[in-house]
Amino acid sequence: MQSLLDGIKVIDLSQYIPGPFATRQLAEWGAEVVKIEPPHGDPMRHFMSASQGQPSAIYAHLNQGKRVLCLDLKQPDNQSQLRELLKSADVLLESFRPGVLARLGFDRDTLMALNPRLVHCALSGFGQEGAYADRAGHDLTYCAVGGLLSTPSMPTSSMSKVISPVIFPPLADHAGAMQAVSAILAALVARA
Repeated sequence: MQSLLDGIKVIDLSQYIPGPFATRQLAEWGAEVVKIEPPHGDPMRHFMSASQGQPSAIYAHLNQGKRVLCLDLKQPDNQSQLRELLKSADVLLESFRPGVLARLGFDRDTLMALNPRLVHCALSGFGQEGAYADRAGHDLTYCAVGGLLSTPSMPTSSMSKVISPVIFPPLADHAGAMQAVSAILAALVARA
């Protein structure tokens, strides 16, 4: 399985769980994954971390097999570094809200001019269009909007008070990641 994507280069501009989980799967199948993080790093680095200075276990799990670079994409010299990486990349996965990548100087036309064969996966919470497209969100938000949290769970005491379920592992985050992997693989096959 590790050699399925040999020769495929992925640039990962995502943070938290869905994007890193998707690109971890691609790395496990042999893709070279370069994860670009802002100067302060991916917030998951410190999520439930047991020791200062060491990445959290969840961060290490989500990002194993990747090369990590810290770039401030608001700085022209760092934007130039990303441009160079994109020229030889096969896949760009990003998890910005719609319009953010374009404001950083990487709109669709620019990406196509840099690399016409680039597969671009925009993995945003509520999609690229629609009423909620500009909203930020996380797994719990998506489950709530989908109605999943309105289903009562087990009684918490003999008084039959019920609570809504909190889903673990994060259902929407993992489902979104796997959908992104499927879309990326389909696009790579179509490109070939």
